[in-house]
Amino acid sequence: MALTTQRDDAELAAGLARWLGRDQARSDVTIVSLDRPSAGYSSETVLVEIEWSERGVRQGASLVIRMAPAEAGTFADYDVVPQWEAQVAAAAAGVPVADPAVETDTQWLGAPFLVMPRVSGHIIGELPHRDRWLGGLSPSDRGRLYRSFIVTMSTVHRADAGRAVDVPHRDNAAEMDFWDEYLMWSSDGSPVPVLVSALQWCRRHRPATEPDPVLLWGDARFENVVFGDDLDPLAVLDWDMTSIGAPQHDLAWFTSLDLIVSRLLGTRLAGFPDRDETIRQFESCAERPVRDLEWYETLAMVRSSAVMTRIGYLRQRAGEPLLLPIEDNPILDIVKSRIG
Repeated sequence: MALTTQRDDAELAAGLARWLGRDQARSDVTIVSLDRPSAGYSSETVLVEIEWSERGVRQGASLVIRMAPAEAGTFADYDVVPQWEAQVAAAAAGVPVADPAVETDTQWLGAPFLVMPRVSGHIIGELPHRDRWLGGLSPSDRGRLYRSFIVTMSTVHRADAGRAVDVPHRDNAAEMDFWDEYLMWSSDGSPVPVLVSALQWCRRHRPATEPDPVLLWGDARFENVVFGDDLDPLAVLDWDMTSIGAPQHDLAWFTSLDLIVSRLLGTRLAGFPDRDETIRQFESCAERPVRDLEWYETLAMVRSSAVMTRIGYLRQRAGEPLLLPIEDNPILDIVKSRIG
């Protein structure tokens, strides 16, 4: 799964070498290798090995570069500045991040970009239930990892959102407006009827009150964390969907995806707590009760299904096989069961 249009590797390497060479302490900057991970429709991601000389000593580093896709991808707009601001704010609150730098001048790579050191550790695959490393842990260790993830997610919410001035602020009404527009844009005006109905259900059943807004990670999943051998996060990745809003959005994104995968596979990993225990852990970390989570989970299912549907359209246009049918798939059946 990859973007069908990508920037020229040689041009990227040359531009990156020039950008890195701005520091007068560095000389003879060399791009040793430039590779692209196989996955990714939301951004163009490049893994780079570099070498340079500094004070007569040859040095090297592994970097990750992220920038907007060359053509429309998962989202209509891809802005690296909010992602950078969110990570800076989260880091100040104690969240481990990949220490990104942001460059908004397009002269170097043709677009604004993030550059960060590549963090070595364990990255769980797209289906955590079938990940070899995770599956090889003992149930008690998987429980520790799970708890560590919940702690990290709640720590994001303690960040000073005022430091992230370019991160979009959306209350629940604005959140639904955003996804209403997304459904139309992502499908070229022909959204999947089930998702339209589900979003209408969310509007009708919107909670009367919502908690104070917090900085949100946006894509809270195991797959977006680099874990260390001690099972603690080394870096929280993929802030493409960051925003400021109700903390339940992050929790519901995580629990709803877990519910969907568990329902489809018919199993859960031993050591992982159930939904009720997950809520208790989050409430303990956040020091506040979680209310209306079922509503937030239903909206999260609409959001995640909309993104998956968009990826389906992109794969279809590229002539790639679909992971699931766009309209007749079991995830939509779960969404329908939530709205009656």
